[in-house]
Amino acid sequence: MMKAKLAAFTIPAALLVMAHVDVDSRHQTASETSMAFEAYLLPDPPGKTEAEASLIRETHPDFERIAGWISAVGAAVALFDYDGDGLSNDICHVDPRFDTVTILPAPNRSGRFAQKAVPIESGDAIAPMGCLPGYLDGDGQVDLIVTYWGRPPTLHTAATDYAPKPLLPATEIWHTNASITTDADGDGHLDLLFGNYFPGDFNVLGSGGDAHMQHSMSRARNAGRNRLFLGDGTGAFVDASDALDAAVPDGWTLALGAADLDGDGLPEIYIANDFGPDQLLHNRSTQGQPVFAAVEGRRRLTDSRSRVLGRDSFKGMGVDFMDIDSDGRLDIYVSNIAEKYALMESHLLFRQTAQEGAWTSGRAPFVEESSRYALARSAWSWDARFADFDNDGDLEFVQATGFVAGQVDRWPELHELAMGNDELLANPDVWPEIRLGDALSGDVQDVLYDQTGGAAYARVRLPVLAETSISRGIATGDIDGDGDVDMVIARQWQPSVLLVNTAAPVPSLTLDLRLPDGKDISRTRPAIGAIATLVGPDGQLHSEVLPGGEGHSGKDAPELHFGLGAATGPATVKLAWRDGTGHHRKTVTLEPGRHRLLLTDSSLPGAPSRSETIQ
Repeated sequence: MMKAKLAAFTIPAALLVMAHVDVDSRHQTASETSMAFEAYLLPDPPGKTEAEASLIRETHPDFERIAGWISAVGAAVALFDYDGDGLSNDICHVDPRFDTVTILPAPNRSGRFAQKAVPIESGDAIAPMGCLPGYLDGDGQVDLIVTYWGRPPTLHTAATDYAPKPLLPATEIWHTNASITTDADGDGHLDLLFGNYFPGDFNVLGSGGDAHMQHSMSRARNAGRNRLFLGDGTGAFVDASDALDAAVPDGWTLALGAADLDGDGLPEIYIANDFGPDQLLHNRSTQGQPVFAAVEGRRRLTDSRSRVLGRDSFKGMGVDFMDIDSDGRLDIYVSNIAEKYALMESHLLFRQTAQEGAWTSGRAPFVEESSRYALARSAWSWDARFADFDNDGDLEFVQATGFVAGQVDRWPELHELAMGNDELLANPDVWPEIRLGDALSGDVQDVLYDQTGGAAYARVRLPVLAETSISRGIATGDIDGDGDVDMVIARQWQPSVLLVNTAAPVPSLTLDLRLPDGKDISRTRPAIGAIATLVGPDGQLHSEVLPGGEGHSGKDAPELHFGLGAATGPATVKLAWRDGTGHHRKTVTLEPGRHRLLLTDSSLPGAPSRSETIQ
């Protein structure tokens, strides 16, 4: 067994790091960094040992020769507040080595409660793929959604001690790799959105049906159907997937995101698809009537088609929202495959611009600028997160990387497949053999980038991220309440890891935004989708959206974090949120520290914004 605690790592002040900066082959030196993390491996699930761990899955017979490819997903993590202590210092961990879902305290804060195995649906053709926390039944306690390959999701409420309950009474086969909570129709209740990968006419991990792969490397539309379920706040859900069908062809979805991008309080939906174009859905819903319209960016004379939002041909595997240019508008980052001497596509950074009337005319007001920020290249990449880890007021960037590890490099054969006829791709027999021991981007490391002055980023080579790894999900949050951002990284076929931020203290602002959960105002839930905009002393606006599970398989803590750098004194924050009574805005002034804000309509008891400062 590996020791649970690895080591504490810092970067010497004299260490300067060189980083490749994108398509024009410029190079620059990263600034000296004070970022430092202490690493802890997540323990094995209760009753499990490394001797019982699997490294590959049993698959449909048609997939036996590519079982390594089929076995490449399933690791997932979520940060949430299981024990009600006011901090998101608890972890829901999906471990594909044992096909288990476990609730555990953050390893550096262990002893608060024993690991808890979440009871899940199991079977020869079923494997858990994700864990999504959410306040779903109005009792003020956090519930869970577990997603699978081989069956629809199950609902696990705190009131039933997380016993599984089918989300669907009908028998269906789903292969789900992305899930989020969001208030899709603006009625004040959390809804569920699922992204499915393989179609449901065969069982990937079983033997039923005729198995097939993507029918194109860049325009595949033969995948599973994405699904939307509207919640009523009591734990009951209605299938509203028909609202997506007209706008969402059956892409091979690996990541989802939801954020109010046009300022009306309703969340737009970003769908990151493997083997084909991503999609951005403009939300035109009313309460109880979800309506979405696909929108695309406008191609300029110098734009390649695949750098236009909604028209890419890449392998979308992660998505995150951030305000990259501090203009108060949310931007979008998408992970793809972008590795030298392998598959040099591009990650995508869509910066939002001010274009009057763009949304209603079907245009997405975004320009692709990953090269400008030197964030177009890293490796075969999954979840990506922007966060201010050193509290200097600028965002850092972390990305989970790698696909399958082994001794035999299969990239040359994959290149040959990629140059073949798309009509052959659906047949798994034409794919290169990928079994246990074969490799595709198995020798890379998770990456951390820091801004170096101006817009451009450069890689910071932290020793804590120096080992090669095969990672999938990233969950960020302040697990110890000390004012800086920590993270958990879910790793495939190897222990996942918690990285605790140990940098020197710098002032920050952490916001735990809440809404009443049901009719009892004493019961609250995170205000998923609320947007906070910090007004900097220089007048710059820094916006963040309260996350509901965005990305591939990592689920961030439901809180917002702003580093204040050298700023002193109180901070001005503009809040925007939607509940069942409409879209609301309020400006508050807050001292540095951690604050819990109850966002209430004027018709409810209490002030429009009630603040509890948490030391």
